[in-house]
Amino acid sequence: MTHYLFRPHVTGPANHVTTPDVIIDRVSLRSGGESSFLPVHRLSTNDALQVFAGPVEVTPAIALVAAGGGVLIGFALLVRQPDEPLAKADVMVARSAWRFRNVVDHLTSLQLSTSAGDSESDISMSQLTPPADFMDRTDGDELALPRGTMVLCAATDATVSCAAPAQAIVQLADPELERSLTHTLGFESVDSDRWAERPLPRYTVGPVGDVEHYI
Repeated sequence: MTHYLFRPHVTGPANHVTTPDVIIDRVSLRSGGESSFLPVHRLSTNDALQVFAGPVEVTPAIALVAAGGGVLIGFALLVRQPDEPLAKADVMVARSAWRFRNVVDHLTSLQLSTSAGDSESDISMSQLTPPADFMDRTDGDELALPRGTMVLCAATDATVSCAAPAQAIVQLADPELERSLTHTLGFESVDSDRWAERPLPRYTVGPVGDVEHYI
């Protein structure tokens, strides 16, 4: 089975942090009122990404994740070349999240801010797709997602551009509870080499002697 193990740091209203293990095997992208599915292998929680030389486009997205204790809300950055469709972007998901039930009553007041290079953008949740469009209600009248699902609500109007080397910083702010989540993603060019002189590989000497050569 194709899947991704997502281990977010979930901050509760009293600032208690838990880190559940969440298996994701379906990723839905909602953009401009349309939905499509992305390959789960495009997900990553790395804080650095190699990109081709030249400009890249960075689109922030709200990430809703199905979890045992209720839906989680976090954010992601969709990174792609300028001539590529959003559905082919690398999905860099922040490992910071909140419980959806703790923000649902003031959801439209949440603010998503993104900066990359010299570009900046701000967008409120009121401008994104309402979650009621794709979430069901449980017996307890709580909005829920199907198990193993992540839904990305892309803020295409908030797309920013940069070129490696650069950093993208995204922040999800909750003015009602006076708190925020922040993630920084570094971009490195595939043409750069951090080694001034790249050494040749060699065998490692372990605690019991030399490693035996089987070739």
